Amino acid sequence: MKRLRSLVLTAATIILCSSYSFSQQLSSKVLLTIDDTPITVDEFKSIYLKNNTSSSSVDRVAMEDYLKLFINFKLKVQEARNQKIDTSAAFVTEYKGYINQLAQPYLTDAASDVQLLDEAYERMRYEVSASHILINIPESASPADTLKLYRKALEARTRVIKGESFGSVAISTSNDPSVSRNSGFLGYFSAFQMVYPFETAAYNTPKDSVSLPVRTRFGYHIIKVHDKRPARGQVKVAHIMIRVQPNSNPQDAENARQKIVDIHNRIKSGADFATVAREESQDPGTAKNGGELPWLSSGQIIPEFERVAFGLTADGEVSEPFQSTYGWHVVKRLGRKMVGTKEEMLPEIKSLVAKDSRNIKSRESFLKKIKVEYGFKEDTVKLSLVQSIIDSSFYKGTWKAPVLKNNAFLFSFSGGTYNISDFTKFIEGNQRFVGQYSISNFVRLAYNEFVNSTLITYEESKLGEKHPEFRQLSKEYLEGMMLFEITNNVVWKKSTDSLGIVKFFEANKGNYTWGERIHYAVYTTNDAKVKDKIVAGLAKRKSKNISPSNYISKFNIKSQVVSVEEKSANNDNPEIASFKTWKNDNNVSVLDNGQFVVTEILKVTNGDPKNLDDCKGQVIADYQQKLEDEWMVSLKNKYTVSVD
Repeated sequence: MKRLRSLVLTAATIILCSSYSFSQQLSSKVLLTIDDTPITVDEFKSIYLKNNTSSSSVDRVAMEDYLKLFINFKLKVQEARNQKIDTSAAFVTEYKGYINQLAQPYLTDAASDVQLLDEAYERMRYEVSASHILINIPESASPADTLKLYRKALEARTRVIKGESFGSVAISTSNDPSVSRNSGFLGYFSAFQMVYPFETAAYNTPKDSVSLPVRTRFGYHIIKVHDKRPARGQVKVAHIMIRVQPNSNPQDAENARQKIVDIHNRIKSGADFATVAREESQDPGTAKNGGELPWLSSGQIIPEFERVAFGLTADGEVSEPFQSTYGWHVVKRLGRKMVGTKEEMLPEIKSLVAKDSRNIKSRESFLKKIKVEYGFKEDTVKLSLVQSIIDSSFYKGTWKAPVLKNNAFLFSFSGGTYNISDFTKFIEGNQRFVGQYSISNFVRLAYNEFVNSTLITYEESKLGEKHPEFRQLSKEYLEGMMLFEITNNVVWKKSTDSLGIVKFFEANKGNYTWGERIHYAVYTTNDAKVKDKIVAGLAKRKSKNISPSNYISKFNIKSQVVSVEEKSANNDNPEIASFKTWKNDNNVSVLDNGQFVVTEILKVTNGDPKNLDDCKGQVIADYQQKLEDEWMVSLKNKYTVSVD
């Protein structure tokens, strides 16, 4: 222990002298070694700073104490490493999962991320009203087919530009299934409600203008923008619906109208809206919740419902009955919120961007940068060779990459050179994703994915070199997992052994005693006269050393009129907390049900031994500490800790 104390003092001096301030460049000097494993000053400082954020000054005593803990931690990690805990398949899989999550912020373009967040917030402040025409593009479409569909979209746009109504052109050409009922009209929408390319075109197209064809995963769109307005935020409502079936007869429709009028009158007369909704609403998705809907934005619900919901001016206001394509409704406003400031909205926007297709834009920008950084070169002409060696077995998922005579170059960068054979192996492993794509389309998409995944994998391998904080955090994750696993094996699992717990408790019973303990009897009776006799005889009971259970037997000769329970408790128990103020060590109280309770202090003790059940949690904690202490002694004897 003296030697370890000396080592700690020496190490603390090295740390304090390595830089005059923790804000300076961290030192890569080796602080200490455990056997042959070096630990640097900067590693210790990084962890020390992370766990001591409340003070900017360096306290020598606090540092020495923390250094002891740090050395103990490193000894455990060294033991885990020697036991190869970090090599099991389950451990490796879990660690890779953590590191993949940790790496994500380093695999995007920061400037592009900021631009996307700014763009999203600006769009969330406005709503666009638009109509569209969709020209579907099948997955199997060839480049020639895609060009024909693009021209078809242009022809539809030309007809609108020349004066035909957008709705009539939409009905005759659009592949959107809803066009028959809405003539292509989408109503108002805001950011994140449409796919990103469509949203971008809608926000960038001036009012009363028609866009050029816009490509999304669905096909080509022609968009006409009718209006742009400040965002109306979101509204929270509950509703009651009486359904009117399509093509219902006039009498059924009138019955539904009359029923919603009756419901509206009940609510106006004071009936609880939620209760009536549960009883009467014919919307099964909301009736059980009192008619409550999630927060609604423009464009998320049918226009006639949206118009009424956003038209309510105060929380608690109930609409007049109104009709929609589904039936009759009454709506109650529960809340309204407008678009907040950018700072308020930023967490929500980040979450939405991460889940949205626009996130690809940041990844594309990042890939473009690392291609330049790593000197990326390619020869995509050779992709035609790949297409020529793929046959129909490809669509059955049984295609095998052949041995190539002409294994031509495809691309290279700092991470290596990749030829056609590398790409065909990638295709062989991913042919299950071909779907309805033509071979040429799949090869093109697969090549882009192969290039991108190869670049990203290489970049991930370089993150530790390029970002010291990532390297340190990765190491902390690894060692934290190793510490958990070995501590679980050596301490926690053993401390759950019932026989071990009992044996430890028996050997250390003297450590588990009560403080001041009040022992008392509680007599209960419904008879006031019996209560008085009980109190009157307590002194005699005590003087003759009669037990409380024997004492009440004389009252229960003919029938049981009194019961007694002996208890023990700490002096803060509500039943006896004020016992020191009681006359003759007893107290009488009356319960709400009229019963009389006589509480008598029997004795006060100090230092009574506890049973295991009374202190099992503390016993287990102490047993764990014993196992931990014994383990640390063995580790300090096993490994050599030295200060360089």
